[in-house]
Amino acid sequence: MDETELKAQLSFIPKLEGGLSRTKIARFDNVIIGGMGGSGLVARILFFLDPTFPAWLHDDYHLPIKSEGKTLYVAVSYSGNTVETLSFAKEALEKQYPLVAITSGGVLLDWAVKKTVPHVLIPFGFEPRNAVLMMLKALLYVISREDLFPETKRDSIDIQKALEHGKEIGEKFEKKIPLVYSSRSNYALSYIWKIMLNETGKIPAFANYFPELTHNEAQGIIPETAGPLAENLKVLLLLDKEDGIELSREMSVFQDLISSRGVDVFAFNLPQGKVNQLLHVLSIAGATAGAIAELHGVDANTVPFIEQLKKSL
Repeated sequence: MDETELKAQLSFIPKLEGGLSRTKIARFDNVIIGGMGGSGLVARILFFLDPTFPAWLHDDYHLPIKSEGKTLYVAVSYSGNTVETLSFAKEALEKQYPLVAITSGGVLLDWAVKKTVPHVLIPFGFEPRNAVLMMLKALLYVISREDLFPETKRDSIDIQKALEHGKEIGEKFEKKIPLVYSSRSNYALSYIWKIMLNETGKIPAFANYFPELTHNEAQGIIPETAGPLAENLKVLLLLDKEDGIELSREMSVFQDLISSRGVDVFAFNLPQGKVNQLLHVLSIAGATAGAIAELHGVDANTVPFIEQLKKSL
């Protein structure tokens, strides 16, 4: 994601088209968001911005087995052609559940217009991972929670500096398999890194969170027991001053112990404030992944194998 793409996303103003007013939407007890990959990321970010908001991600076919109270279903597919999300939307409508679609076009838009399903149209021409802020703004608009991403905080990051920092990190991760670790509350940020590194950087990358990973995954990355399998691993540790004393201590001890055993660790300090953190990570992770793609001689923008998989389905 470059500076132009980020600014285009921040300037997007969503509009809900269809017959379901935001006043009626606000009456629902919870929201189930159907979405995959970069489109599904908006649900993770919503939970990151407000962990108390009753929203759930369904990244699968059809509908979740369990729902409680009055539920709003939101189908998010940037391309509009995601088969899993289409099955989610169609089944919700068949059961006459309240439904909203967020998309840039494709089958989902045509279907939503034909079936008079309320929807928000996103500008076309971006990769889903580089349109996540537009989809987030659309979702927050639909559920009347624009306060979670206020205008006043969106210019608090030096985009150019963040992009330059990302390129520097990319050089450190050349020919490495990143393991992106954070606190549980910041897992959405780790997952953003993972998606960017997978799709833009075209490399294996994995995300996990503390304290869970210290009870299982930590053992599997130590060279003395994993042997040659661990040689190309490198931990990207997301540090947050707001993580709390116990968790911060655990992450510090973890960093010291795995470093002493030969695991390469790069610590990344998050800024303060959730919106700042989100913009910071989107900018730097995108730039890092782009730098890795360039170093490896691959196209950062396209995802040919994923597109082949989608067409095969």
